[in-house]
Amino acid sequence: MKKGSLEVVCWFIIDLITIVLACLFSSHRVNLWVVAIGVVGFSLYSIFKSYKTPGYLPSTLAIPRNNRKPVYDYIRIIAVIFIISVHILGPDWENTKGMENTIIYHVLNYIRCFTGVSGDCLFIMISGALLLGFKEESVLTFYRKRLTKVAIPLIIYYMFYLWQYDAMGNLTVWQVVKKIITADYTGANVYHFWLIYIIVSLYVLVPFLRYMLKDMPYKVLTSLIAVMFTYYLLTRIIINESAMPMHFSFWLMMFIMGYWYGREETRKYDSIAIVVGVAAAVVFGIYLKLRTGLPDDLDGEYPFLIPASIGIMGIFFKLQEKLKNIYLIRVISKYSYGIILVHMLVINFAVKLYIYKYFSALYYQGMGFVLIVLATLIGSLLMAYLIDNIFVNPITALLGRDFKQRR
Repeated sequence: MKKGSLEVVCWFIIDLITIVLACLFSSHRVNLWVVAIGVVGFSLYSIFKSYKTPGYLPSTLAIPRNNRKPVYDYIRIIAVIFIISVHILGPDWENTKGMENTIIYHVLNYIRCFTGVSGDCLFIMISGALLLGFKEESVLTFYRKRLTKVAIPLIIYYMFYLWQYDAMGNLTVWQVVKKIITADYTGANVYHFWLIYIIVSLYVLVPFLRYMLKDMPYKVLTSLIAVMFTYYLLTRIIINESAMPMHFSFWLMMFIMGYWYGREETRKYDSIAIVVGVAAAVVFGIYLKLRTGLPDDLDGEYPFLIPASIGIMGIFFKLQEKLKNIYLIRVISKYSYGIILVHMLVINFAVKLYIYKYFSALYYQGMGFVLIVLATLIGSLLMAYLIDNIFVNPITALLGRDFKQRR
């Protein structure tokens, strides 16, 4: 059997796995034939591409080694684990009454608050570091190549949430489009998509920010970061907070901050960043211990955890020459965006339905939390692989090619 033909057989096995999972974990009764036809139909792109281009299937599995330094892969995985962690601990936190004076409570509360802030910061900063370097690329070319890779998955995953929550049948096409355009989080239970909409908004600005930052001297860029962060701190302490709300302007600051920290000139600050980051993390622990009450809003943690997040980046940049190009790191990093999009489906319709029958994140002195995070990460990786390769990639390729021809 030719290698291309073998890959085609593998795709049909992948289709079968997708169909089984769709039926097994669906929150409502599904038409098996409709699901099967839809899955096989969308996967024709991958099947034909594998037949014509042997090696396509291994590339989807991140099997070929790349030559780039894996520092961003490691940081990206930390961000993914952090985002999963806060969404595991958050729903369980109402069950911690009576544990307030225990060590495990303080440790898990620290993790809950730290990961809830740092995961978002790291993900935005990585995006800034990788995207804002200047390239000779037109605005439309950037949108076609990169913005579509963020926006199209957002739409497809959003529709998966609507389907899983059995909300598709009562909606017209226009209503679905309106929900997606207006960022209707409640309609599809996609509250965590707020971060994705921020990322899409930042992507829209990237071609213009590149020109603005292109000729900016490094010292001026460093001063800009210092001024923006100082002003942000003032909005938390002295100035009316509405002067710089925790929305787009804040994340734009984090985006540019990531670009600054990714610059080669910033490597001279890695040791300082680590020291300041560790100090901020320690002070944050003291702050949590002294704080009264348990607000759901984590905005107050950002002044501590922005430097702590930069410290995390500093650690990996400091060690970048020693970091190994490990397969598991590579494949999780490749599907990190899909993992962030889909992990709440995995938590709500797999983890809570099956694992929570036996233990929760609060069991076994914190080991329950570790096990559930790992289970969610593995399940989300599997789902992201299936959705990306069966649905997202064919649609992205089709729309991208069509857009290029019309341009």
